[in-house]
Amino acid sequence: MKPSDKERLIRNFLERMFGASLKKRKLVIGYDSKNKPQIHEFDLVSEDMNIVGEIKSGRKSTGNYIGALSDCFFLTRVKAKKKLLVLTNKEFYGYFRTNSEGVVPNNIEIMLIRPEDLIPKMAETPRFPV
Repeated sequence: MKPSDKERLIRNFLERMFGASLKKRKLVIGYDSKNKPQIHEFDLVSEDMNIVGEIKSGRKSTGNYIGALSDCFFLTRVKAKKKLLVLTNKEFYGYFRTNSEGVVPNNIEIMLIRPEDLIPKMAETPRFPV
């Protein structure tokens, strides 16, 4: 499954969960010394910007861990009522939760949503007589 497909499945699931449309959106996360805005594109942003989140796909690795910590840092730079870090791999989720304890602020909700759990299984698809 392509990363864009995973992201779409998760976005659709969270839209139903929160009852809000969630789009990719660029937000200002700070300003440089010349007062130029620093921009970051978030994976999940509600229209009212009350929900902002990132989706991180990938397996347990140092690079993914550092990337997820960076995502958390970017989330600290926005004002949102709900901040989400969505991880898609169970092993990486456990590793990240254990190793980031005390590092990631408590107002960032770390979620495990596996895209494969959101796809109806072929065996469960109703069959109709031809």
